[in-house]
Amino acid sequence: MFKAQYRITTYLLKLFEQIAVTAALVRSSRLKVSVNTSLERDAFARSVHSSTWIEGNLLSLAQVRAVVDGKDLLVEEKQKTEVANCVEAMRQILKIKHKPVTEQGLLAVHGRMIKGLLAKDRIGQYRSVQNYIVDARNKVIFTPPSPAQVAGRMKALFVWAKDESLHPVARSAIFQHEFLTIHPFVDGNGRVGRAVGQWFLWEKGMDPLCTLGLDDFFAQDRPRYYDMIQQTRDMDGDFTHWVEYVAQGLAWAHDDVQKRIKAGTLRLQGVTLTPKQEELLGMLEKKGDLGALEIGKTMKINRARVNQLIRPLVHLGMVTREGAARAVRYRLNEK
Repeated sequence: MFKAQYRITTYLLKLFEQIAVTAALVRSSRLKVSVNTSLERDAFARSVHSSTWIEGNLLSLAQVRAVVDGKDLLVEEKQKTEVANCVEAMRQILKIKHKPVTEQGLLAVHGRMIKGLLAKDRIGQYRSVQNYIVDARNKVIFTPPSPAQVAGRMKALFVWAKDESLHPVARSAIFQHEFLTIHPFVDGNGRVGRAVGQWFLWEKGMDPLCTLGLDDFFAQDRPRYYDMIQQTRDMDGDFTHWVEYVAQGLAWAHDDVQKRIKAGTLRLQGVTLTPKQEELLGMLEKKGDLGALEIGKTMKINRARVNQLIRPLVHLGMVTREGAARAVRYRLNEK
């Protein structure tokens, strides 16, 4: 049985309150669809960049944005695959973000995150070999549990995570840390751990607009991130400082999003959308996907005008065009 202790310190309580207040402000912000979409797309790319960069990936944020947009890059294949896999794994989670985090779901995330980077019998499977955590000088600083212990400890962790009395931030933080301590996979533990930690937050509505940059917080001081993980392992089951650290990151991320919203309407690559384009985006957000004829009838405009409105949105990457000729349908682009 996994047991985790943490104290609700005055500082942690202050952080929880700050997160709750700022999350409520973000949730109540009446954003235009274009602003919300831009915030989400920007946060998604930055999160993928930060999480892969923490693990040593060398692609720049601009290059990661290109991968997110499906563009080809002349870079090392492994570097590109790591980023592309992270993009697809996070999209996979976003599709089910309000559903409970499950062991099967975690294994599926690992399978997508590491596709093509490990032998098939090691993808989406707990490790059958001993692994070690080393520092920059390749010195072993921590030895995870033996392979024989992994499955049992992961099951115990999921049982613990079902406790509804846990604060959502504490649940996410402690699960992620214990996951990293178990280190259940041969590779990909860091990326998967952070992704599933984010899933716990989405499940409980802690990131209503999917715009938080917790990975950005970790990445801006990578040595501190690793130090906090190791220091917590030495605390004999007391996760107080780790939960405070993650809560500090969430408070920072919420504040960052709030500043972006307060700055006013975001400009998408220097283009300000018209009221009609905002209306069109709102329709796609509600309906999922629409054909040009449906758009024209609803907005009471002809096909030429529909094309005039939607062409820039497709060019900006906000809307995806599928099909050909009169069978064309449009939908809001995925992150």
